[in-house]
Amino acid sequence: MTQLHWGRRSVLGLLVYVAVGGGLLAGGCEHRTRPGGTDRDKTTRGPTPKHVSWDAAFNMSEDGRPRAVLRARRMEQYQTDDSTYSVWRSMDDTTKVRVYLFDEEGDSSATVTADSLVFQDQKGVLDAYRNVVVTTEDNKRLESEHLTWHQADRTIRTRRFVRIRTPSEVVQGDGLVADEDLETYQLGRFSAEVDVDEDDDTDEQQ
Repeated sequence: MTQLHWGRRSVLGLLVYVAVGGGLLAGGCEHRTRPGGTDRDKTTRGPTPKHVSWDAAFNMSEDGRPRAVLRARRMEQYQTDDSTYSVWRSMDDTTKVRVYLFDEEGDSSATVTADSLVFQDQKGVLDAYRNVVVTTEDNKRLESEHLTWHQADRTIRTRRFVRIRTPSEVVQGDGLVADEDLETYQLGRFSAEVDVDEDDDTDEQQ
């Protein structure tokens, strides 16, 4: 499995290494270049990745503690004139892209799954697309078709429709700003279904 490590204090971009018995495994990583390509080629065919890796994992840390882990069947790294970003893909319906998030103490706080995601490493911004699900350690679940995670302020955001299920309620609406562990959240136009304890209602009526 490809392992990539990145700390908040030293952003060096995404470097792809595959270590097998101390050697470099060429079959796990592709390096694609198209010398002599024209701007027209890039326009008609889209950008060409600098690197392609299979079964990739990317570990992020802050102050020596784990911050996030990205895992996907395929990772493509792209470079533009002013930025570097990577595209992570599931490649099939059974294996999703996964992001494991950790709190300030380094404890697990949430897991994000999606069909694909785009990670801008220099900005610390990650966009998850299609069949996005966030689950937390205290049994909260969020569903949407797009979410943006911001590393700096530990938030997730979207302008799309979103549904959140907790042990006591189901809320849904258009637009969301939330803590990454869903401890607090704000929805746009929303509706809610709240579970009411029937025994409590009976006691109140008596």
